[in-house]
Amino acid sequence: MPRILDGHLSRGQLAALLLTANGLTSRQIASELGTTESGIHQRVNEATHALGARSRTHAIAICIARGLIAIDDIAIPGQQQAA
Repeated sequence: MPRILDGHLSRGQLAALLLTANGLTSRQIASELGTTESGIHQRVNEATHALGARSRTHAIAICIARGLIAIDDIAIPGQQQAA
């Protein structure tokens, strides 16, 4: 299991948060990343803790504020994504 220090996230944790930000369920994220649903819960919980966030939503907001997730990487229903 990757160690988390000073709010740094593993690639898997960041990927899980990005897919969460795009509205996927834990089951869908697990399928996308080739892992289990409980593994996704663990990744997101560890990332949330590492960031000092109070919830998944707060963790995503922190990632956006820190530039770890770009607004353009989040799909908005009814809008085309930037190329």
